Amino acid sequence: MNIKIFNVCLLLGWLMVLAGGIVIHPGWGIAVAGAILIVLTLLAAYLAGWEHSANPKSDDDGVNS
Repeated sequence: MNIKIFNVCLLLGWLMVLAGGIVIHPGWGIAVAGAILIVLTLLAAYLAGWEHSANPKSDDDGVNS
C-alpha cells in the first residue's frame, strides 16, 4: 500500500473517532481521539521500523569496492 494512501486512511479513521467522540461528549471526545492519534502514530512508526530497519543489511562481504 502506498504510504500516502495509508496516511489518508489513518487520518480518516481518526477523524471518525473524533467526530463520534465529540457527539457524545466534547471534552472526552477530544481527549480520547488525541490519545488514539498518539497511539496510532507510534504503532505505525513501530510497524514501519519492522519493515524498514535503520541498519540495512549490505550485500557485500565487508569488502570495499
